[in-house]
Amino acid sequence: MPYDQRQTPYLDAALRYRARGFTPFHTPGHKLGKGAPDGLVELLGETCLSVDIAMAGGVEDTRESTHLIRLAEDYAAEAWGADRTWFLVNGSTSGIHALVLTLCGPGDTVIIPRNAHKSMLAGLIFSGAMPVYLEPAVDPLWGIPLNVPPEAARAALAAHPEARAVFVTSPTYNGLCADLAAIADLAHAAGVPFVTDQAWGPHLRFCPELPVDAMTAGADAAVVSTHKLISGITQTSVLMARGERINRARLDGMVHLTQSTSPQVLMYASVDAARAQMATEGDALWRGALELAVWARAEIAGLPGLRCLGDEVLAEDGVVAFDRTRLTVSAGDLGLTGFELETALRDDYGIAVEAADPLNIVLNVTYGDSRADVERLVAALAGCSARLAHRAGAGGSAAPAGLLGRAPAFTRQMLSPRAAFFAPSAALPVAACAGRVSAEMVTPYPPGIPVLGPGELISDEIVAYLLEAAAKSLKVHGPEDRALGTLRVVL
Repeated sequence: MPYDQRQTPYLDAALRYRARGFTPFHTPGHKLGKGAPDGLVELLGETCLSVDIAMAGGVEDTRESTHLIRLAEDYAAEAWGADRTWFLVNGSTSGIHALVLTLCGPGDTVIIPRNAHKSMLAGLIFSGAMPVYLEPAVDPLWGIPLNVPPEAARAALAAHPEARAVFVTSPTYNGLCADLAAIADLAHAAGVPFVTDQAWGPHLRFCPELPVDAMTAGADAAVVSTHKLISGITQTSVLMARGERINRARLDGMVHLTQSTSPQVLMYASVDAARAQMATEGDALWRGALELAVWARAEIAGLPGLRCLGDEVLAEDGVVAFDRTRLTVSAGDLGLTGFELETALRDDYGIAVEAADPLNIVLNVTYGDSRADVERLVAALAGCSARLAHRAGAGGSAAPAGLLGRAPAFTRQMLSPRAAFFAPSAALPVAACAGRVSAEMVTPYPPGIPVLGPGELISDEIVAYLLEAAAKSLKVHGPEDRALGTLRVVL
């Protein structure tokens, strides 16, 4: 019997706890806000602190009953088209870790895209698996990675019949979507599971005007970040699986191994609420967001010196659909890098963007935006254009992207990520690292896609990229020396 998707069993349980007026002798120590410092009360408010409670002893009793969270997860499984879902409070990162550990062990081969999030590389380090990379093309104008085409997946499966799984990232950070159905068919014909990192697509299932979601396309498992584009509190995600190609009992164990043993009740409740909102109102909400985004894209494209990524990207290799609610904007023709455009919007107009890179900024348009919000964004970009319009069209882009406009090419995996990560290593000046094997990860952030991972051969191109990144103070995660003066290499 179908669930009534209007119901929110876990959210209701948290509200019932507050209504009962319990005297808490459980975590957290601020005891429903009564002991919280004034600044925290001002930030969160007494209402929020009064439901910052433990799952065991709070929402549920100390016998670790799990019927409430499992019930909420069952509602979510029906909504997202899965046999089983798990609510995650460590973000989609922990879902990727759990999936890799479920499907792969030491020495196993796994086929993954080179533009995968750093959580995938961490999963390889944890599991000991060996990656076979699918390297998508990079758009030369925008400097953004495209999608893995089915032909690349077919070739990798033919060359590596021992592979334990195929992973694909779709949508990408810029909203570009792969041919998931075709890749799923290829993986299944080879007898392996197909897994989608759909962190940037928690909304796709709920509006037919959006690209197809992973479960509909035939994925065996997927992870979606409910905090990215729908109403989950920051750091919440949902992991989903279906069919017989995923050992769900093992996956359940891996979720518990990789996730906090003190899950945040407010986070669980927000996923429950976000699911109900999407299942009952998602179509109308996202149609409205799409209308705003389409209007904004057309307006931005008409501003001198500005470009906004649009449907032309569908002609690119591997891209079969595009989430039009994602706005990628370049002011390169005005002589501005993405970082400089972000600074101008924030400091001069009070506009905060999702991300910036050497070429572009990325903005999210959702049902949480009003027409006035989007009009303010367009007016701010118009202001930037007007101030620098005299520089537009003067011989092409004046923004010196340099090497940072695109990631360096993958070289060769000399050791497994795990073996290299734990191998004896030494820190050398970056300029002296060409020809050596990296012992650590270097990940520009956002979007969190590694340009170098443990066990990879370091090329002259990678050295040049890292030297330029250091000179321009690019923000990176992973290396011990985040200023990129040195890099650890395997001895």
